Amino acid sequence: MWHALLAGDEVALPQHLDEWMTHPGYAPQTHPAFQLLADEAGRHTFALLNEAIQIALLASFLVDACYRLTECSAIYQYACTFSDARGTTPPALREPLALQALWRGDHNRLDQIRGEGELPPTVTGWIALSRGQKDAALEAYRLLVSQYRKATRKRKLHLPPLPSMMAALTLLANHEPAYTATLRELAHHAIEEGFGSGWVLLQGLLHECEGKPPQGTSPEQATTPLIGMAGVWLALLRHWRSDTEDSARGQQRLEIFREQLATRGYHRLEKDIADLLHQQYRQQAPQLPHPLSALYRRRASWEYALDALSQLTAAENANTSRMAWFLTLHRYELTLEPREQKYNRDGWTKGRPLSLKRLNDAADTLPWLLAQDRQALRHIHYTSAYSFYGHSGTYTLDAEAALPALVGHPAVFWQDAPDVRIDIEPGQVTLVITEAGESLALTLRPPGISDSLGLLWEKETPTRLVVYPVSDEHRKIAGILGRELRIPASARDRVLQSVSSIAPLLPVQANLPELTAHIPHVPPDEKLYAHLLPLGEGLRLQLRVHPLPNGTAFPPGRGGDIVNGEQDGQAIQTRRDLPAEQQRLQQVLAACPILEAAATDTTEWQLTETQDALEALTQLRAVDPARLECVWPEGERLRLGGRRDMQSLKLHVRRQGEWFSLSGELALDDGKVLQLRQVLTLLQESRGRFIRLSEQDWLVLDNQLRQRLQQIALLAGDGDPLTLNALTLPFLKTLANEAGHLDGDADWRRQLRGLEEREKHQPVVPSTLKAELRDYQQAGYCWLSRLAHWGVGACLADDMGLGKTLQALALLLERAPGGPQLVVVPTSIAGNWLSESERFAPTLRVRDYRRRREITDVGAFDVVVVSYGLLLQDAQTFADRQWHSVVLDEAQAIKNAQTQRARAVMALKADFRLALSGTPIENHLGELWSLFRFLNPGLLGGLKPFNQRFATPIEQGDRLAGTTLKQLITPFMLRRTKSQVLDELPPRTDILHTIPLSDEERHWYEALRQQAVERLDSGGGDIKPLQVLTEITRLRRFCCHPSLVLDNLPLAGSKLAACLDIIDELRENHHKALVFSQFVDHLTLLRTALDERGIRYQYLDGSTSPTEREKRVAAFQSGEGELFLISLKAGGTGLNLTAADYVIHLDPWWNPAVEDQASDRAYRIGQERPVTVYRLVMEDTIEEQMVALHGRKRQLAEDLLAGSDGVGRLDTQALLAVLRGSPK
Repeated sequence: MWHALLAGDEVALPQHLDEWMTHPGYAPQTHPAFQLLADEAGRHTFALLNEAIQIALLASFLVDACYRLTECSAIYQYACTFSDARGTTPPALREPLALQALWRGDHNRLDQIRGEGELPPTVTGWIALSRGQKDAALEAYRLLVSQYRKATRKRKLHLPPLPSMMAALTLLANHEPAYTATLRELAHHAIEEGFGSGWVLLQGLLHECEGKPPQGTSPEQATTPLIGMAGVWLALLRHWRSDTEDSARGQQRLEIFREQLATRGYHRLEKDIADLLHQQYRQQAPQLPHPLSALYRRRASWEYALDALSQLTAAENANTSRMAWFLTLHRYELTLEPREQKYNRDGWTKGRPLSLKRLNDAADTLPWLLAQDRQALRHIHYTSAYSFYGHSGTYTLDAEAALPALVGHPAVFWQDAPDVRIDIEPGQVTLVITEAGESLALTLRPPGISDSLGLLWEKETPTRLVVYPVSDEHRKIAGILGRELRIPASARDRVLQSVSSIAPLLPVQANLPELTAHIPHVPPDEKLYAHLLPLGEGLRLQLRVHPLPNGTAFPPGRGGDIVNGEQDGQAIQTRRDLPAEQQRLQQVLAACPILEAAATDTTEWQLTETQDALEALTQLRAVDPARLECVWPEGERLRLGGRRDMQSLKLHVRRQGEWFSLSGELALDDGKVLQLRQVLTLLQESRGRFIRLSEQDWLVLDNQLRQRLQQIALLAGDGDPLTLNALTLPFLKTLANEAGHLDGDADWRRQLRGLEEREKHQPVVPSTLKAELRDYQQAGYCWLSRLAHWGVGACLADDMGLGKTLQALALLLERAPGGPQLVVVPTSIAGNWLSESERFAPTLRVRDYRRRREITDVGAFDVVVVSYGLLLQDAQTFADRQWHSVVLDEAQAIKNAQTQRARAVMALKADFRLALSGTPIENHLGELWSLFRFLNPGLLGGLKPFNQRFATPIEQGDRLAGTTLKQLITPFMLRRTKSQVLDELPPRTDILHTIPLSDEERHWYEALRQQAVERLDSGGGDIKPLQVLTEITRLRRFCCHPSLVLDNLPLAGSKLAACLDIIDELRENHHKALVFSQFVDHLTLLRTALDERGIRYQYLDGSTSPTEREKRVAAFQSGEGELFLISLKAGGTGLNLTAADYVIHLDPWWNPAVEDQASDRAYRIGQERPVTVYRLVMEDTIEEQMVALHGRKRQLAEDLLAGSDGVGRLDTQALLAVLRGSPK
C-alpha cells in the first residue's frame, strides 16, 4: 500500500487500501491519513501528494470513520479546507463528508455539500431521519433499494452497515406489517456479517411486534460495549425493547459513550445519547428537536399483543391474495401455470409459482381460491414411479381438461404478455352449410377436430379465447365430413333430411331458403358500435356490428352472412354485407390514427393509459354518428368536454420589480372558468393534453395550448402568483400574439414597445473598423448592438473560423465612447486579440494586462485584454471597476460555476456582457447555465431548479423541456455554421480510418479489457465513474500504442504504422497536415519515428510558452515543417493554421465537438483548398465504442443550438456499457 502511495499509483492505491482496511488486524491509527495529518510536518508532506492520492486517502479514512466514529477532527477539517480550495467537494468525499457533518452538527458544511448536487440515498435518508422527516426517509430508502437491485440484480438486501441501519430505522419509523419481512431480512444478514448485537435485539423487537412474549436479553448482549454507529444502534434498540434494563451499569455505559462522542466532535450523536440518558435515567439533557429515539415509540408487551390481534383481524378481512393462471398456446397443445398474486399499494404482484403438490394436497388451506380455481385443480394428477434408487412421483396438470373450468375467471393472463388479461368464453362446435355454386358445402366450425383432441380453442382477439369442448359425436361427424364435404345441389333434399337427424347433437348454421323461408327477413343495422369497457385507468375497446337489435355482435366483416334472431317473440333473419362492413371498419380506423397504428387484423384494443384512452375517445367522437356509435356496456366512465385552444385563454401581465406577474383564465363549456394556476396544477397531474376535472369529466386541450401551458409552468415554477423573469419578454410577446386575449399594465406595454423599437434598431458599422464585414458578420454585429442597446447579455456562438473576434471588435468600436471595456481570453490567444485589434480597430487603445498590470486610469476607447489566470489573481481589482463592456472569448472557460475562475468572472460589473464560444455546451447543460449566469443572471433560475426543470428532463429525452429552453435562450444566443453562411468555403471530407489489431495486439487487448471488467465487478455494486474512466483510459492508451500501457511489450503498434503510411502518402502529394492527440507521450512516439525518417515538423503541447507558441504557428504558416504535432487540449482552440489541408486525429475523444474545434484550425476563413480530416480508430476496441457514442452525444446541443455539436453527461452505466463493448 505504501509503495502505491509513494509511487502515486492512482489505480492500485484504492485497491490496496480496501484490502488492508478489511483485514481483521486493521486499526485506524495506522492509516496513512491519520499518521500524516497528525502534525504540521505531516500535513505539509500530505499536501505535496498528488491530488487524486489525497482524495483516495481522505475518502477511505472518512468512510471508515463514519461507521467506527473514530477520532478524525483534524482529518475532517483538512478535507473541508481541501474541498474549499478546489471550489467544490470532490465526488469521492461528498458522502463521507456529508455524514461527518451530520454526525458533528456542522450544518453549514452539510448545506454547502447539499447545494452542490444530489447526494446518495444513504446520506439523504440519514439527514431525513435526523430531522424527523419519516416520509422523506422512506423515499430515500426506496431509491436506495432501487439502485441496489439495479446494480446487483439481486432481490435480497445485503447492504453494508450504515445503509442497513438507515433502512431499518426508516422502516421502524414508518412501521407497517408489510415491512416486517424486510426488517427480518436486514437483521438476518447483519447478524451473519457481524454488524453488532443491536441486530439481535431488533429480531427480538420484531418478535414482540407479533404479540409473542418478550425474549430475554443474553448476558453478552447486556454487557456489549457501545462503540461507533453500531453502539448508537445498540443503544436505541435497548431503549425500544420492552425488557430494557434500568441499571446503574447501563447508565454508566451510556455516559461513557456520550463523553467519547463529545471528545471526538460528534456533537449531534452526543445529543442523541444524552436524550436516551434523559428518558431512561432522568438526566438533564439539552433539548433536541428530533432525537433518533423518537422515530419509534417504546411500547409495553400488552400493546404489541393488541396490535398483533388487530393486524390479524385486518388480514382476515382483506382479500390480499388470489390465484392467477398464465396460459401458453401452441398449435396442438397448451400449458397453464398457477401463481399466487398478492395485492399491495402498487396493485397485484407478478405472482409466485405454486407447487402442484401443495395445490393438490392442501388447497383447503387457501381460502382465497375461487370455485373455478378449485374446479380446475381437480385435474391435477399424480404419477408414481419406481427405480433402483427408490420410489418417486410427479404432479401434472391436465391443462386441456382444466381450461374450460376457467370460463369467466377474472385473472387469466398470457404467459408471454403477463399484463394482458384474457377472457375465456365457451363455444359450441357448429355444422355450417353454405351454397357454393352448383353444390352444397358442409363443414364443422371450428376446423381441426381430430380423434386425439378433447378440446379446441380459437383466439378470436388478443384478449378473448373461445374454448370448444369436443365430444365423441363431434369426432364422428368430423371423420365423415373431413375438411369439407361437397354435395351436388341435386341432393338437397337428402342433405336437409340428414341435417334434421343430427340437429340434436350440435347447432346448425345454414343459408338455405328451405331452412329459413318461413322466417321474416329484415334489413341489417349497418352501423359500427364501439364497445367501451373499463380497464384499470384506461379502456378496452371493441368494434362490433349488431345486424339485429339485441342480437349477437360480430367483428366487422367476419362470421356468417345470414344471422337469425328474435323480435317481439317471433324469429327474424337478416343478411350481412361483409365487404361493406370491412370497408366501414377501414374508414373508422383511418379517422382514428391511435387505433390504426395499433391495428393488427383485430377489432379490439386495450388502452391501459388514460391519455391514450381519452385520445381514442376524442377521435371516435369525431366520426360521423351515422357510421359509428359509442356504447358503454358497464356505464360511461370518461366524459369529454369541448376542445380548448389558445383562443380560450385569457392572460393578464403585471410588472413586479425585475419580474412579470402572470395570471389568467380558461373558459369552460358551462360558462365557468378555471384560473391559470389551477389549470397548470391539473395539467401537471396529467401526462398529456387531457386534464381531469372530476372523477369522470375531462377537458381536451389542443397541442398548441398544452405546450404553451407547460412552458409557462416550466418558466414560472410553483409560486403563486406566477412570476417570470423580465428577460422572458420575447416569450411573453409570443403568448400575447397567440392568446385569445392578453392585457397588461403600463409597465408591460412600455416594455413591449421598447422591445419592438430595439428589433427595428439598425446600427451602422463604425467607419473606423478597417475591414469589410461579410453579410453574416454585419448581421451578427447588428444583433449584438441591439442586445447591447437593450442592456442584456449576448452569446455569439458561431462556428470556429467565422470571425467572432472581428464582430466583437466592431461592437467594441461602437461602444468605445461609453467607457472602458474588458476582454478576457485564454493566455494562448491573447496575442491574437492584440494583433487583430491593432489591425482592424486601430482607434482603440488596447492594453495588454500582462505587460502593464494597472487599470485605474482607463476610460473611453480603452480596452484591457487580460487572461483568465491573471483575472483570477487580481479578481478584486477588476471587480471594483464598472466596465462599459465585458467580453469573454472561449467563454466555455467558465463552464463550471463552482470554480474560482468562474466566480471571479461573475463578480465583474458591466453595462453589457458578451460571450464568444463556438461550443457553449461541451459536456452537459450545467455549462450553459453557468454561461447564462454570467450573461443574464436569473434568466435560467438557480442551478437546482434549472436541473429539475430543464437539464435532467432534457437528458432523459423530454422534448418540451428542450424546446422551452431553446426558446428561452434563443433571443440571447446567435449561432451560425459554416455550411449556412460560407458558400465560398472549400469542401471538407471526413474519413473514419479503421485499423485492425494484429493477432498479438488483439490477445493483449482482450486480456486487459477482461481484467478491467473483473476489477470493477469485484469491487461490489457501488462503482464510481472515476474507476470506470481509469480502466477505459488504459484501454485507449493501449489502442494508441501497446508500449504506453505495457512497457516491455515488443509490439510495433498497428496505429503508428498506419499513421506513418498516411503521412508518406501526404508528403508524396505535397500536402501539409495537423496531427492531434490528447496523449503527449503518444505524440512523443510519433516524434521519434519522424526524427528517424528525417521528416520536418512543428510541435506544441501544454508546456509550450505563449511566445514560443506564436513563433511555431508563424513558422508553420510560412512553410517550415510538413506536419504540426499538437496536443488536443493545448492547441485545439485559438489557432489559425490554414497552411494545412489535412487533419489527422490519432485517437478519438469523448467529445466530438472538441475534435471539430481542432479540425477548424485548418477549416476556417482563409482556407482555399479542400480539407480532409482523418480519424484513426482501432477496430473492435473501445475506440469504436466511443465513435458509436458520438452521434448520440451531439444531439443535446443540436436540439438547443441550431447547427451546434455537443455531448451529454456520461453516467456510470454508460461508461460501463462502453467498457463491456455495448454502448447505450
